[in-house]
Amino acid sequence: MAKTRFRNPFSSRHEPEEEGGESERQDNENDIAPDIVSREEILNAQLEKSEPKKSKFRGGKKSERIETETVVRSRSWLSLTAYGLLGGRLPTIPQYKEVYEQAGMPLVYEAYLSTGFLSAFMAIIPTFVVSFLIETRIFTREGFIIPLVGSGILSFILFASVVLFWLAYPIIRRRNFKSDLENHLAYSFGILGVLAAAGMTLDRLFERIASSESNAVLAELAKRFLRDVRLFGLDSESALQEVSHHSPSPLFAGMLESIAVAYKTTGSIHDLVMFESSRLLQDKSDNLRRAIASLSVMAELYITLVVVGPIIFIVMLAIFGLLPTGGLPDPIFLINLIVFIGIPVLSVVFIILLDSVVGQS
Repeated sequence: MAKTRFRNPFSSRHEPEEEGGESERQDNENDIAPDIVSREEILNAQLEKSEPKKSKFRGGKKSERIETETVVRSRSWLSLTAYGLLGGRLPTIPQYKEVYEQAGMPLVYEAYLSTGFLSAFMAIIPTFVVSFLIETRIFTREGFIIPLVGSGILSFILFASVVLFWLAYPIIRRRNFKSDLENHLAYSFGILGVLAAAGMTLDRLFERIASSESNAVLAELAKRFLRDVRLFGLDSESALQEVSHHSPSPLFAGMLESIAVAYKTTGSIHDLVMFESSRLLQDKSDNLRRAIASLSVMAELYITLVVVGPIIFIVMLAIFGLLPTGGLPDPIFLINLIVFIGIPVLSVVFIILLDSVVGQS
């Protein structure tokens, strides 16, 4: 068998290609540091990309990406059984599938949906039986019609609740990942710019990010890049496009596309990363100023509505209690309403507003 020529995608353009056979290709795949990408992650990645049913190569003006539909394998008997029974029979929503892939879920999309629906079906059976037995003891004179209808309604409500929770979890997870990623993006890009100034290659930069980054979301995306490059042999541009597709933040996805273009054209990303880092720090500073201004306004409103306002109303109602009633409500009842309901409700509202303001900064 003739030897194939293998070219390192991160070598210099003028560097001659090295000759090697299957052993050299295997060495390149095993080049992943064990503390960066664990053996279990490599196995899950191989299961995602193994035994493809069909492959589609989509190209565009900006990027080219390979999408592979896989046969699902899972260590969980529930997921395996669910996919065997419902896989390929459930409707596929492209928008929801994109959100699911950006949420960093461990299961393949089809296996996750199948597991959710099978779990909902398994939950309604004991619910229907228990509800029917209880209702037949309560409605002894009504026959079996009311227990059947009541048990059916309760089972349907439980089924809908389980399915809605199962579908909502990736959306909530993606939103939390997006917030965590964008809050630390300015500092992460600053570190990336310092490393790029040292002349590191792109895979070494992502390896440092994956091993030392405090932001777990960015570290996982860096591991995905290393896995695609070193395990599956993608070039840097395709790997960046793949990571961009799985990024929960549109802002970070656009930056990855810019990095891919800069690396392809100039071979260096230092200038671009430093520019993006300064811009992100400026945006972070502006957001902090707006958050401080909003917090000052909220502090004044809190003092007025929660501290001073109830005191004024309590004093006024106590004075009114000394006067003839004249058909007015009982002042003691109004004071209890303000103290035990009004103040706690206003406090909870201000806590929610405070959390939203701090979370956006």
